Amino acid sequence: MDLDKIYVLQTGVSLKISTIALQELIANAISKQKFPELEKIRSTSDLYAYLSVVVCEGAEDLISRRQRWIDQKIKADLIAGRPVPFNNFCNLFWRNLDEDDPDGDEWQQLMASDQFYSQLTVLLNKLRIAERSLQQYKGAVPDWYMGSA
Repeated sequence: MDLDKIYVLQTGVSLKISTIALQELIANAISKQKFPELEKIRSTSDLYAYLSVVVCEGAEDLISRRQRWIDQKIKADLIAGRPVPFNNFCNLFWRNLDEDDPDGDEWQQLMASDQFYSQLTVLLNKLRIAERSLQQYKGAVPDWYMGSA
């Protein structure tokens, strides 16, 4: 699964994992020349707090299949096409219950894939480059677009 690109699950649900919050964090650090929050991000799992999931199509079907685990806030965000925090979205899928739900099984496989981990590693490396640049060149404002290429 590629970050910031739409992926279509086998059930027809289309979604993307967005890095916009991380991009905004970096832009804010650059503009203020302060980066303490960047320093707190030390591993790929630390990035989860800055990722979100946007369901582009099929939200209603996804909600009906996951209704036992979905709260009203997430439900409203999914229906409106608003970002849902990555960790909250992941909590909709329980491994032992996914035998009846192909969305959950596919989501778990995507999150466990080498491709997803590689994407997070690249993102973490870009973050480290931004942090080092801020420390060394407090005035240079390079382009830090974090999307996958």
